Amino acid sequence: MNLKRRGAETGSGFQETVNRTNEGYERAGLAYITRKAIPGKYLIQRGESRRGLSLPIDFASSEAQPRLSYAELCRLREAYKTEDRRRFVPESKAEPDYGGVIAPEGRAIFYDAKTTRRNLLDFDNLHAHQITFLERAARFGAVAGFLVEFSASAEVYFLPVQIVVRWREEVARKSLPYRFFAEHLTPAPQGKGLIIYDYLKAVEEQERLYGRDYERFVLTVPRLWPRRKSAAGETDG
Repeated sequence: MNLKRRGAETGSGFQETVNRTNEGYERAGLAYITRKAIPGKYLIQRGESRRGLSLPIDFASSEAQPRLSYAELCRLREAYKTEDRRRFVPESKAEPDYGGVIAPEGRAIFYDAKTTRRNLLDFDNLHAHQITFLERAARFGAVAGFLVEFSASAEVYFLPVQIVVRWREEVARKSLPYRFFAEHLTPAPQGKGLIIYDYLKAVEEQERLYGRDYERFVLTVPRLWPRRKSAAGETDG
């Protein structure tokens, strides 16, 4: 069965696919991983008052008012709602989208979910504050990185933050091509039931190959991808 199609059947978008997969992990007793809500608050312009939904109901009338159905309430809400002048201001940008624990050790896991239609992952989509958080979490033993979907090929990879950091330090190119993922990382296999992409199995295989800290990972860079220059002005490698 085509993974992309199967994921689409569970809901719209990669995020919904990840949510369903995590639900499957929890039901199977493999992990408890949830999507984190962004902490923040709504602000209104100075002088604006808080206003609710005003419905055209005559409460002064002595006659009994008809009971509103849910459908009618939704129609009235759309017909009478006013422009929302509130502005949402996030209070924290450090933590990634998902976090939780993996059974049976209770090992922590943190990652941000990314999807791309191109044959590369642009570093503009990897925010510095998230990389900093993930790097610190990995330093204390957590599984940390980015869950990346290449929608054109319907493949999902777990990109550990240790590799991201090394690439940014050693390679001048500001993106990771699909070829790198295919040659060095393990694609998430198809799971069972709600587990659409079994990315935890891919993480397990990658750590078996490279170690938990990816200390055995060798970064090989083709000549077409120039390395960064050292402080002395010489190209590394």
